[in-house]
Amino acid sequence: MILWHENKRQINLRKHGIDLADLESVFDQPMLTVEDQRASYGELRLQSLGLWQSKVVFLVWTERDDHAHLISCRYADRQETKAYFARVQR
Repeated sequence: MILWHENKRQINLRKHGIDLADLESVFDQPMLTVEDQRASYGELRLQSLGLWQSKVVFLVWTERDDHAHLISCRYADRQETKAYFARVQR
């Protein structure tokens, strides 16, 4: 199950055209995940590359109570897409 804050969902939809509510299938596919170390967030944040609707997306999320709590998602850039396919066997 995925969770999100509604205000973050609306911001992400406007900014990136991706609805956080539609992203559950990303977690059913192979993902590349690293810890987000850009700042101290008070919780472990993760950055993942994964597949959604046949496109690679860059997802920022955290795990809360055994659920994925989504923070933001955008389409991966060319370099990220290349890295994803180089490391994940389909």
